[in-house]
Amino acid sequence: MRRLLQFTVVLTLAVWMAACNGNSGNPDPDDKEPIGWDGNSITYTASDIRSFGSGTPRGTVNYDNADDVAVIWNIDSSLDNYGGVQTPMLSLDFSKAVIFEMDVVDVYTEYIVKLSVEGENEYYYVLSDEGETGTVSVNVVDAMLSDKYRTRMTQPDPGYATGWKYAGETKNCAFHILAKGPSGEQQTAELKIRSISIYNDKQPITSVEILSNSIEDNVLRALKGTTGETLSANVYPVEDDNQSVLWRSADPNVVSVSPDGSLTFHAVGNTEIYAISSVDQSKRAVLPVVSLSGYENPADLSEALNDIAYDGSSADLALFDDLFRTTWGDDILQPISMGERQALSLRGDSGNYVVENAFERTDATMVNQATNDRVNDGAFVPFQFDAIDTATIYRNINGYLYQETYDGTLAVRYADFDGSFRKTATYRETGILKLPDGTLRKYAIEVLDVTRLGSYGPADFLDESKWITPDRTRQDEDATIHALSPASVSIDGDLARIRQDKYPEAKYMFGGLVSEAYNVGPDDQVEIVLDVAALTRMNDFVITMWEVKILYYDANGTVINSNPIKIDSGNTTGVHVVRFDPAYDNFRIYLVVNGSDIGAQFEDARIDIRSFKIQIID
Repeated sequence: MRRLLQFTVVLTLAVWMAACNGNSGNPDPDDKEPIGWDGNSITYTASDIRSFGSGTPRGTVNYDNADDVAVIWNIDSSLDNYGGVQTPMLSLDFSKAVIFEMDVVDVYTEYIVKLSVEGENEYYYVLSDEGETGTVSVNVVDAMLSDKYRTRMTQPDPGYATGWKYAGETKNCAFHILAKGPSGEQQTAELKIRSISIYNDKQPITSVEILSNSIEDNVLRALKGTTGETLSANVYPVEDDNQSVLWRSADPNVVSVSPDGSLTFHAVGNTEIYAISSVDQSKRAVLPVVSLSGYENPADLSEALNDIAYDGSSADLALFDDLFRTTWGDDILQPISMGERQALSLRGDSGNYVVENAFERTDATMVNQATNDRVNDGAFVPFQFDAIDTATIYRNINGYLYQETYDGTLAVRYADFDGSFRKTATYRETGILKLPDGTLRKYAIEVLDVTRLGSYGPADFLDESKWITPDRTRQDEDATIHALSPASVSIDGDLARIRQDKYPEAKYMFGGLVSEAYNVGPDDQVEIVLDVAALTRMNDFVITMWEVKILYYDANGTVINSNPIKIDSGNTTGVHVVRFDPAYDNFRIYLVVNGSDIGAQFEDARIDIRSFKIQIID
């Protein structure tokens, strides 16, 4: 079901800082005395929180007397889709640890906590994109200096390269508690909290250590089905009141962990177990964990493969899945390649591949190709295993097992034939190769059913019918598109070189291109595949960022949001897959080159793109 978008005016940083400085902790509606701060600690109850002022982006807070919780709503719905409230100003001594603690009762969908410092035009992330409930507690400065924020997007907050810029100083500060809605949907978000505490008198946690006699070479290994293995942890410095930890598993489907640290090995595979300090959740220890099949020896795995019946049935499917999931060495993933097909394209590496199947039975070229590829009741695309001439293949195709001899090609179905061709709805294959010398390799192939909305090579970015360069002199043609910051495009071999080209008076260094219009159904999921070859950078921290934003339109072609909504972003090269559920049926994409975040401005922001595809996942 579609969610209703909400849009409001984005407030400036100046207004935000004025709001920060103007909130002095007025009495709440019950005329209580202002909450005191003795320089050591303070706790705001849910009733206290209802008197907090709005932060920027804006929000509102209500007090639920029945449940004794403060309910914070995002009412800003700006580009980043979050808003909330702020604490009164506190004088924080940064020669000591500053602990921020929040009792989260419920959240829809995420929350963010920022620190603002009086007189500073920057804000500092303490927590972001979090959804944890319960008591959340972090050492403020250490959280801000963590890898999550030191390497975030284009710009570490000032001072991060060498440490906290206000180390050893006392500063007036406010915390902003913000509810964040779903990415790309501009929806009101809700955060329910019972209390907020700030401590400036605690011994800082320095590290956490996971302990177990079963750990070898910093890894814990056990057979699938194992129970009863229990971990413990030391929190440093070791004191009686700080040893509590929270246990988490990166993948509970592989290995789960209970609150007391006991492990259950559910499925073959690898994951990580975290021990997180309850006092300061920015401090954690990580333990790699391997759930074993018992066939890690290649000879044992090869013998088990031979014992399975490969007759198209799934009787031995569970064992085969365990064998496929097994890690029996370092070089076990098999590269593959695929011939050219108009209906198909291949992405992926390291033995895991996705074939985008855009076959259309009304496309004569695709039908002719399928006719050439037809074998009995289907059309098959041939795959080749790199540097392999012959092998025995053990295949799991959509839950059925087969054994075949590889003689140069591997056939994968992409269309069915029953008098005419139609696209194969689903195809998922996992396979294990046995080479003549006994070497074992594995691969995975998924055929993804898609309908292309657009597929663009480098030259297409120069085609005004496909990608529009915003031009403020043309606002009479489209006031929304041509009010946006533009980008310039040039072609360098097989790459489109897109450079931000902001208007002179714009504060931030970014600009982009606007796509042609797309139309989808009310329940369609959309996938964008962006292949980024290169990004410019100012230094190790300030790296050009690509952003995918969206402009929605109603059925009459009237724009719904004049400010594009960010769906996703990043500052790494490679193939990026972005999936989202459009809030409206009609939209355009604003593809942005961004050389700025709050802080550094990078004028020479540029990305090189191999291709850009947008398609419906059928």
